[in-house]
Amino acid sequence: MVRIEDRRLAINLREQGKSWTEIRSMINVSKDTMSRWLKDACLTEEQRQKIVLKGKAKRIENYILSAKARRKRIDETYYQNKVREFGKISKRDFLVAGLFLYLGEGAKSTRSRIQITNSDPSIIRFSVYWLAKTLEIPHRKIKVQLHLYKDMDIEGEIDFWQKITMLDRVQFIKPYVKKVSSLRIDHPSFGHGTCSIYYHNAKIKDEIMAGIKVIMNSATGV
Repeated sequence: MVRIEDRRLAINLREQGKSWTEIRSMINVSKDTMSRWLKDACLTEEQRQKIVLKGKAKRIENYILSAKARRKRIDETYYQNKVREFGKISKRDFLVAGLFLYLGEGAKSTRSRIQITNSDPSIIRFSVYWLAKTLEIPHRKIKVQLHLYKDMDIEGEIDFWQKITMLDRVQFIKPYVKKVSSLRIDHPSFGHGTCSIYYHNAKIKDEIMAGIKVIMNSATGV
């Protein structure tokens, strides 16, 4: 009796346009049994096309998921290889890495202002670490200014960057809010505006610029 009810349900589902895979996910039955049950079940051309398209969509989805999983495995392999190659990263390594970052993203024209600006949260997080741990600038003296857009949740963005930088709210000066919508941005963005972290110290700034000069001269053979 149970099999008869299952057979009726399978036929009914098939006539509704369900695929074999969908029916077997609801009824525990072998492929051979399913074939016998549904050999006389008819589908309209529209139902048949829907099943074909659904099957293609499922294959595409499976391909995308498989590709993502494969990419994740590849990335993890490269990461672990670099972990073994680099070993423990020294303070000198961090210093050089930070100098290269400052070369690209740091303020250079001002006499004493040490400033790094970016929209990538991971770069800002590293920059705070570099200032505090490598250059030994006290956390509490680092300041933050955000460049945001008028249609953003200003308080929400301040909370976001506070979690990224792990600095106190009092270290955030009043954000600069552009009087245009963020929808007008025509380049890739991380969606939380731009963050600038800065500190004033002429001696440390001179050391940063001297370090960058050494790197640049080494690259040109001077």
